[in-house]
This record gives sequence, C-alpha cells and structure tokens, in this order.
Amino acid sequence: MAELITQKLSDNLGTQILNIDLADLCDGDFESIRHQWQKDPLLLFRRQSLTESELLAFSRCFGALDEHTIKDFHDDANVEFQHPQLLFISNLLFPDGRKVGGLSNSEVVWHTDLIYRSQPASGSIFYGVEMPEDTGVTSFCNMVRAYQTLPAELKKRIEALKARCKLFNTTPLSSLLKQDIDGGYQFEPKSEAGAKAMDERTPEVVHDLVLKNPATGERSLYLSPNHATGIVGMDMKSARELFDTLLVHALHTSNIYSHRWRNGDVVLWDNARLLHRREAFASHTPRFAKRTTVHMDPMYFAVAHGALSDGGG
Repeated sequence: MAELITQKLSDNLGTQILNIDLADLCDGDFESIRHQWQKDPLLLFRRQSLTESELLAFSRCFGALDEHTIKDFHDDANVEFQHPQLLFISNLLFPDGRKVGGLSNSEVVWHTDLIYRSQPASGSIFYGVEMPEDTGVTSFCNMVRAYQTLPAELKKRIEALKARCKLFNTTPLSSLLKQDIDGGYQFEPKSEAGAKAMDERTPEVVHDLVLKNPATGERSLYLSPNHATGIVGMDMKSARELFDTLLVHALHTSNIYSHRWRNGDVVLWDNARLLHRREAFASHTPRFAKRTTVHMDPMYFAVAHGALSDGGG
C-alpha cells in the first residue's frame, strides 16, 4: 500500500489525506485510501479537480454506484451527458427556473442517508465544486464512538433491537428533534401521484439499531431521527424514550466534527457510522456540489441489511 500523509480533523472524527491527487491515483493509492476509510468514517481531500468521469471512476473502486430514488438530484438539463449515478447538490437554477439538483439552501436536519431502504448504499463521496466559505457548514456525528461510550447495560439492551424507518415520515419517533424537523429540509413530491409512487417505491423497512463490521468487529449505532417511526416490539412511549436517550448520547459535542467547505474539497463519509446535517445559508449565495453514493464492499465495511416492515409494534 502507498504511504499516506494524514492529519486529524478533530480529536474523535475525521482524517485529512494530504498527498493524494484523486485524478491521478498511483498503484497502491486506492488500497491505502480504503484502509484509511475503514479506520475513520470521514476522510477529506482538499484542492481536488475532478471531471465527472474521474469522480465516477474513483467512486466505483469502492463498490457499485447507486441511483437515487429522488430524481430531482440528477442533471436533466442535457440528457446526452447525464450520469444517473451522479447527484447534483445545489441551490442554483437553470435560466428557465428549474433547479440544478436538489436540497436548495434550507437547513438539513440530522440524518443518515438511505436508511429508509432495505439495502441502503452507505458510502457518500461528495465533491464541492462551488462552496461558500464560512456558511453552509456540514456537521458529522461519530456513531462508532457514540456506541463505544454507551453504558454496558444499554449496549446489552439494544443489541438485538430493530428500528422501523420510512422516507416520508410525518410522525418522527424522536420528540427531541421535532421542531428542527418541522423547520428543516423535507423532500416534497411535486404531486399527490408522485408522492404515492415514491411511497410505493420506498415502503417501511426495519434495520438493526447496532451495525457490526464483520472484518474489524467494530460496532456503531445505526439510526436516523427524521426517518425512524418506531422500534420493533416496543410501544411508542417506550420506543421514543429509548430512541431519545440514544440520540442525546450520540449528539454530544465530543462526537461531532463540523466541516467548513472550500472549493475542491472531496469528502468521503460512511453513513453506516455517521449522522450528518447541514446548516442553512443565504439563498443568493451560490453552492454547487457533485456526489456519488456507493454500495460499500461488505468485506471491508459494515453494511446494513434490512427487511420490509410488517407494520407491527
């Protein structure tokens, strides 16, 4: 493996890799990057310049690429150059008023991506093309450390529990983040028919509250406050109390790293081991990024394997 020059981003989360050009990887570079990502759920590469083909090729090294359920994130301005595995994250508009990608500039609440699917793609590779400095900060919460610092009796209690998860969740299980969820970004379908079709494509699923990496034995909490609807086998009151206890513990400041973006940043994060959120920013401030989502190789990473919910408690 190639020798990486690294620098910690915070005491408990994040590593910057200083000596890699992702557009020109040498023999052994990828294996070293994968090994570092296996050790730390958040990696940063600054001052990168990638074509869309280069970003896609690098991303495919980790596993098969996902196509997002919400098509608003794709580039539909020019079908000839469209890559269905490439997401545009932006508040920009085309001249005819259509959005360039998704999410706009509103606040995005704490969540983990795609947990509402039975086989979520957990690897996110995010390339910041035009990123305003000192605004639109993205924060990440280390769910490995959150699990490691739980009391022993709580670890034992949640070991075999499963949470029910849904994309369109009008009644979040967590009572703590309700105000944030109400005021933050929520995808709104363009029509009732669109909402019904999306709901049919993403029925409620159940996932383990604790994920284990078979290669390393590392465990992490796996939950998402804006997607959780209940805990299997528990009444709502008990489930909400337990979920909020876990969430309060996880979101302690010692588990969180907040990233201030620069143009050319490439950030790799593992949704099986992290929560994340983004702060709102002024609508007139241009922001544009490209992102791929990867079905991570289960030989090296924890991978969630859920099942359709039976709708019970």
